[in-house]
Amino acid sequence: MPLDAVKSHFGASGEILHRFANGIDDRKVESPAAAKSISRETTFGKDTRDRSWLKATLRYLGERVGGELRQRGKQARCVTLKLRYADFTTVTRSHTLSQARHTDQAIFDTGAKLLKRELAQGKQPVRLIGIGVSNLIEPGRQLDMLDASAQRLERLNRAIDRIRNKYGFTAIQTGRTLLLKDIFPENEGGYTLHTPSLSR
Repeated sequence: MPLDAVKSHFGASGEILHRFANGIDDRKVESPAAAKSISRETTFGKDTRDRSWLKATLRYLGERVGGELRQRGKQARCVTLKLRYADFTTVTRSHTLSQARHTDQAIFDTGAKLLKRELAQGKQPVRLIGIGVSNLIEPGRQLDMLDASAQRLERLNRAIDRIRNKYGFTAIQTGRTLLLKDIFPENEGGYTLHTPSLSR
């Protein structure tokens, strides 16, 4: 479209649009900023109140979040639960951890507590569930000399990550996530959840 025609329709911004449409852009090229959060969510094919199904899905999504968190070499201080109900009301509930974590168990435990509190209010069936982490920091924390369980969980998660990287995500699962094999189709990358299951 000629420049004059674009300018007559869009005014001063028409010239900028015309330049961009023709691949002319003098701005400095910058790489995308580092992610400030990591999240996963999925929409169910049918709204549900089934708590075991919701917790199984939450666990799976939390494992995906934890895996990516460790892959990026980060830890998170905040865990957020997202729910969308049958009437499309969407709520988010967050909890700040006392210490930054990147283990699947810490993410799931926090998300499960938030889910339990939210479901206790007896609202409508759930259409979408998601979990995310934010306030990402570099690893490095004060070691707890009296509680080695956190260190064991970190080593366990690293071992699980290696198995999943080699044999696929569902090669090793928790008992809770095995419920999902009857609900969602499986592929090499894990369960195929409904869009937007792997949104950021």
